[in-house]
Amino acid sequence: MSSPTETIVDGGILTIDQAAAYLAIPKATLYTWRTRRAGYGPPAMKFGGCLRYRRTDLDAWVAQHVEGHDGAPVSPPAPDNGGESLSRASRPRDS
Repeated sequence: MSSPTETIVDGGILTIDQAAAYLAIPKATLYTWRTRRAGYGPPAMKFGGCLRYRRTDLDAWVAQHVEGHDGAPVSPPAPDNGGESLSRASRPRDS
């Protein structure tokens, strides 16, 4: 049987404590990113006076900050298009 906290985490909405633990950073770092480095940290939501984070937003934010061996950002992988071409379909040529 799961606790209410585990249910919330499984559902994808995390408290600031849970988000900090998920990212393995101090909670103070999340607060700093929100107040002193606006726009840097992962997006958060406010319900009343409480901050909440979506796990999908945290995962996306982490993916955007992956660095390669040289320290340069790594481009995210291209979305899978199921093998279809992304270019316009060509028309048959007149002979």
